[in-house]
Amino acid sequence: MSQQQQQQAHIEELKRHFENVRVVRQTSSETLLQVEHMNPDRGYTLVLYVALDSKFPRTPPTVAYFGGRKVPITAVGADNSTSGEWNPTTSRLVDAVAVAFSNLANLWGSAAPPSMEQIANQLEALSDSMLEDIISNPNCLESYAYQLPFLKSIRDASGQTIDDIERVAKENLTLEPEVEGLRKEVDDLQQRLDAQLSVLKKLQASTPLLDAVSSPEALAKTFAADVLTLDKQCEDIAKKLLAVDCNADRRRFDDLLEEYRKKAKERHIMDLKRRAYHASLN
Repeated sequence: MSQQQQQQAHIEELKRHFENVRVVRQTSSETLLQVEHMNPDRGYTLVLYVALDSKFPRTPPTVAYFGGRKVPITAVGADNSTSGEWNPTTSRLVDAVAVAFSNLANLWGSAAPPSMEQIANQLEALSDSMLEDIISNPNCLESYAYQLPFLKSIRDASGQTIDDIERVAKENLTLEPEVEGLRKEVDDLQQRLDAQLSVLKKLQASTPLLDAVSSPEALAKTFAADVLTLDKQCEDIAKKLLAVDCNADRRRFDDLLEEYRKKAKERHIMDLKRRAYHASLN
C-alpha cells in the first residue's frame, strides 16, 4: 500500500468514527481536516483541525483548535506527562484524534471553547459601525468580548471553582478540631503500644521459655534438647550407680537406682511428647 493510500485509509476510518469530517484544504504537501465531535460528558460540540503532511503516517498528525493552539494527541497525566507516542506502524489517526478531543475537553472543562463558525456568526450580526468601534476602540473590544458566550462560561466555571475551593476550605476548618483530636488519640495509642512492646520485650528477655515455644519449629527443637538433657542426666546417674559397691553401701546404691528409674521415666515421657508433637507437624 502506497503512502497516499495509507493516508486515505486513515482519513476514511476517521470519517467512519466521527460524523462530521471535512477536508478544509488539500495540497501536495499537506491535507487539513476539520473534525467535529459532540462530547457527551460535557454537553457541547468540539472542533479540531487535523493537519497531515506529505510524510504521514511516518510523521505524526498535528492537531489544533480554534486560534491555532496545538492539542496533544497522547494521553496527558495529572503531572502533564504524556504517554503513547505516535508509532508509524501501529498508531491510528482515529485514536490520536479521539485522545486530542479528550485532552481538549479536559483543558476547557465545563466551558465550551469557541469555534470559528460561532465567532463568524456573532460578528456577522454586528453593524459596520460597531465592527469599526471594536477594531478601533480597545474599550469596545473589551466590552464586546466580555459578553461572548464562551467567556461568560469561563467566568461561571471560574466562579464555581472558587465556590468549591471556599466550601472545601470551610469544611477543612470545621474538621480541623476533630482531626486534631484524632491525631492526639493516635499519638496516645502509639505511646501505649510502644510501652506494651517494651514490656513484652523485657518479659521475653527474662523468660527464655517464650523464645523456646515461639514457633512450631522452636518447640520441636526444645523437645529434642530436653530429651538430650535427660539422656545426659541418666548417663551421669548410671555412672555414679556403677561406681557404688552394692555390698558396702546398699543405701547409696538403692537411692541412685531409684533416682535413675525416675529420671529414665521422665526421659521416656519427654521422648513420647517429642515424638507425638513431631508426628502432629507432618
